[in-house]
Amino acid sequence: MEEAFRAGGFLDKTPGKATKDPAIAALKRDDVDLIIHEFEIARPQAEKVLAENGGDLTKTLLALVTPESRPAY
Repeated sequence: MEEAFRAGGFLDKTPGKATKDPAIAALKRDDVDLIIHEFEIARPQAEKVLAENGGDLTKTLLALVTPESRPAY
């Protein structure tokens, strides 16, 4: 227990955050949630397709419903 309070103990260390792709980090959470719930796909897949369409929700929705342009997600 005393180790936690010593200088350099584990309480001094900041928890590391997982680094994310900047394109994915800039996406709006509401947009990602909409895609997840409407298309019933996983969050990473929703983030990927939204990022591929420049974060534009309209383009993303059209890409998901248009058979010619829809990749296998």
